[in-house]
Amino acid sequence: MKQKFISLGLALAMLLGVAGCNITTPATVGTIGGVEIPAGIYLLAQYNAYNTTASLVDFATGESADDTGVVLNAEVTGTINGEEVTTDGADYISRLTMASIEYYAAAEKLFDELGATLEDAATAEAASSASSMWESNGDLYQANGIAQSTLETYLLNAAKAQACMQVLYGPDGQQPVTDAEYEDFIRSDCLYIESITLPMVDYANYLYAFSDADMTAAINDIADECVDYLQQNATAESSATDAYAVMYAAANQYIPQVMAAMGSTAETAQASSYVGSGLYLPSDLDTYASGEDANVLTDPLLAADEGEWVKIDLTTSLVVARRVDPMTRGDLASFQSGYDLLGAMKSEEIQNMLYEDGAALEHALDQSAMDTYAASKVKYSV
Repeated sequence: MKQKFISLGLALAMLLGVAGCNITTPATVGTIGGVEIPAGIYLLAQYNAYNTTASLVDFATGESADDTGVVLNAEVTGTINGEEVTTDGADYISRLTMASIEYYAAAEKLFDELGATLEDAATAEAASSASSMWESNGDLYQANGIAQSTLETYLLNAAKAQACMQVLYGPDGQQPVTDAEYEDFIRSDCLYIESITLPMVDYANYLYAFSDADMTAAINDIADECVDYLQQNATAESSATDAYAVMYAAANQYIPQVMAAMGSTAETAQASSYVGSGLYLPSDLDTYASGEDANVLTDPLLAADEGEWVKIDLTTSLVVARRVDPMTRGDLASFQSGYDLLGAMKSEEIQNMLYEDGAALEHALDQSAMDTYAASKVKYSV
């Protein structure tokens, strides 16, 4: 059920770009596949690699990711392009950095070879995101000799990878995903979930039911009643319209009871906001993973029959939910317009392809230039 979906590029929260320096430094670190690798892109990849590596370090008391020497010399174990690697921090950073700039080059090269184009919206979004991130973390960017322009360049590179995905697999692509493949993905890899969320936290009044045994027991009893009510009135055969009517009626009945159990109140109009339904993509479902082979959301849903209501404990709420056949709640066109099905199906595939292609390209990198931007100079915080 679970699939690993990673964004096309590095985590946006870590993206950085090169700023001007007072000393003369190399503008590039060479080429990969004939694609020039700007120094800023190299620094961006290296900074992100440092952060990833630091997250794998078992720091001793008093040590932190700010201790560059500790990070570089620590033994770390992680996964790089699907391969488990155990090595020292410096080597791990080097490998991650290389994989990142190889990916960058492969995306640029494929974009040009396919004759792909970027829509104005994608370009504007990259500029806006870069500006916003710079406003939030400009001091840290500058401390690492990094500038906003590189951040925008990297975001555009990610957009180019997505554009390549459209050219290859989109409706008018070279190998378009078929309707049958979309429907199989929706039914096999996604879940359409209908739910009522019974809160166990009233943030407005700082009430936390899960910290009080009596409140917790009371809300669990209410949830059980809600399950029984829905099971009797919103059966597996109920149409979407009928099911939603019953769900809203249940919310109006049980949400006020839950709030009362916490010593608070809820208006009928507020109760309807606790009703939800929709298609959960694999990446959505993975956010509920509670272990390598466990998922607090999907495990109880998959253990029950389709259409059967169950109670799920999500710590800060009890969710009364069920899974239903997605195609009884919408047609393929509606799911395609409402969800990024193509990205969910093909992002990992094209990412893996770009990493593999990038590694196979001819490398003409300048080691002395890369040495100028050594990982030992990375600043984790300012």
